[in-house]
Amino acid sequence: MGWWRAGRDGSSLHAEETGLVWGDGPADILDDAIDRIVAEFQRDYGRKPSRDELEAGLKFSLGTYEEEPC
Repeated sequence: MGWWRAGRDGSSLHAEETGLVWGDGPADILDDAIDRIVAEFQRDYGRKPSRDELEAGLKFSLGTYEEEPC
């Protein structure tokens, strides 16, 4: 599994330090979660969620996440 420097905009493989990292494993997990969310929308609403809906849902779920102080 690889890890890389990430940008806040979702870009990856930065040569310079960004303070953010992302990796193949977490990306695969998130891809699976998005696939499950899309399936729920298609089953209940007959369509895929919009990007705005996905972002709003992620922000909703992150509302309970607290980072450990460094």
